[in-house]
Amino acid sequence: MKKYLIYYFICLLPLFVGSCDNFEPYPLNLNTKERALNPGDSTDNNAAKQMFYACYLGLPSLHNRIDNSYLDAATDDALPTTSNSYLDYWRTGLISAGNLPDNGAWRNGYMCIRYVNQFLENINIFSPSAQLPADYIKQMKAEARLLRAYYYFEMMKRWGGVPLIGDKIFEIDDDVNIPRASIQEVADYINKEISPDVNGSCFYDLHPAQSIASDEDPNNPSNMIGHVNQGVALGILSRLHLYLASDLYNESKDVSKWQTAADWAKRLIDLNVYELYDKTSRPAFQFAMDVGEFPNKEMIMVKIAATTTYNIEILNAPAGIFIAGTSVYASRGYTSPSQNLVDAFLTLDGKSIYKNYNPDEGYDPDAGYNDQIPYDNRDPRLRRFIFTNGSPWLNQAVEIFDGGMHRGGMQGVIYTRTGYYLKKFLGDNEFGTSYTAYFHHYQIIRYAEILLNYAEAMNEFDPSNDEEITKGLIALRKRAGIRPGDDFRYGIPQTYTQELMRNIIRNERRIELCFEEHRFWDVRRWKIAENVLNKPVRGVRITKNPDRSLSFSYEDVANSSFRSHMYWYPIPRTEMWGNSAMVQNPGWSY
Repeated sequence: MKKYLIYYFICLLPLFVGSCDNFEPYPLNLNTKERALNPGDSTDNNAAKQMFYACYLGLPSLHNRIDNSYLDAATDDALPTTSNSYLDYWRTGLISAGNLPDNGAWRNGYMCIRYVNQFLENINIFSPSAQLPADYIKQMKAEARLLRAYYYFEMMKRWGGVPLIGDKIFEIDDDVNIPRASIQEVADYINKEISPDVNGSCFYDLHPAQSIASDEDPNNPSNMIGHVNQGVALGILSRLHLYLASDLYNESKDVSKWQTAADWAKRLIDLNVYELYDKTSRPAFQFAMDVGEFPNKEMIMVKIAATTTYNIEILNAPAGIFIAGTSVYASRGYTSPSQNLVDAFLTLDGKSIYKNYNPDEGYDPDAGYNDQIPYDNRDPRLRRFIFTNGSPWLNQAVEIFDGGMHRGGMQGVIYTRTGYYLKKFLGDNEFGTSYTAYFHHYQIIRYAEILLNYAEAMNEFDPSNDEEITKGLIALRKRAGIRPGDDFRYGIPQTYTQELMRNIIRNERRIELCFEEHRFWDVRRWKIAENVLNKPVRGVRITKNPDRSLSFSYEDVANSSFRSHMYWYPIPRTEMWGNSAMVQNPGWSY
């Protein structure tokens, strides 16, 4: 790691300016840690808390985080609407050790690990008080340790093994030539820090798992919403062990790792704290909430939005929409979902439009799909997650046919590349004339993912256990609005091979978790990226005929190139220069 990146000193932030004695004998810009953190200063409780909240700074804000689009736009699920986006670099092979669009992940990971280590080192100088009770200090330490484990996982899924620095706080003259730990060593460290099965972990000092807070319950106050807790720890362990069992990490195909992954997901499910969001009459409020809808019981790990906004609507709703009565653009449509993703959505009866859920096998005639009326008789999640031609928005029908208001109708507007726009995270703005501001809290881990983790792990470990494999899938399809069928299996076949169920689960994961930064990592951990990411990204062209009927044709919009060394990110070149012990990932140049 380059010295200045590990050293990336918090500078005790402006947050400590308010923590001062009555007289300052030195200029504030020469303040030292010893003066800023003065345990005799009556205002230091604030300094301690702000050190603690700095540990949360690395939680991702994944909405439109790369070139105003989503990471899924670097997969087969979407394209960035703007051409020459950094996201296209993954598709065109322009990624390198010196040119990585997600490059900040390395710097931010170690910066936030440093914040945690500084907090853990300095919190002990404060004596417990009415403002900082001993139990809360213990809980803050546990939360900081969990966050540090999460930051290590985020780096592990990008680079594999990374240097482990423990509690060390590096100073400017320290030796930072630290070799990379192995993937297993990083995983063991995360387990040691947060597992309930390891003595000395932070788990039992965390707040209990919670979904909806109650101010009347002293053990579950509303000010704990947004804090990491025991449920978050189990969620991270579920995700970690799912990855460790997958082909990219599990080269020996050790089936026992799938059992471990299933066990961690089941432990979280069996808490009976979380459940799927069930207000199906208000589906938009699952992701864009008013005060009455937050928090909901599906949230496990969440980054809280401080205020209500309609920024997400402006960035993602169809390009060409104007604020009523003005010439001001109301939205930009920066993400273009692909036909590949649209085709993954089920029929209303819960069937894939493809034989065996496999596009390579062609359309399934039993599904009743007609590519000239492609949005009829489809999984309701398609309408909720993606704008298709005719979707209602701001009291008008979205026109994505060629020459329509939202595809080619005006000069100077950058329109969708695929014939679709992203709707999933947007608020309930279908029939108003202007945008309403909502809370766009980002759900880093939600209960739907845990159900899918469990189904995937059980199918790999115990493929004959139909009840446990399908339980979560049925719950998700029921919530989505799929028809139950006479057998109440919501389109899931009664008999299937392990391979077919694998396809079903992966497809369900693709549509349920779309644009939540899962597809990018899933196709890598499954080691199928060399297949799916070497095929063209497809779109639709809709022609409005003289009789006002519509004709649909389908086209390749962008070619993609994925090579085997791209399963892992390259170590940033600046880190290679600054750390003589660093070894680059195979296939990437120094």
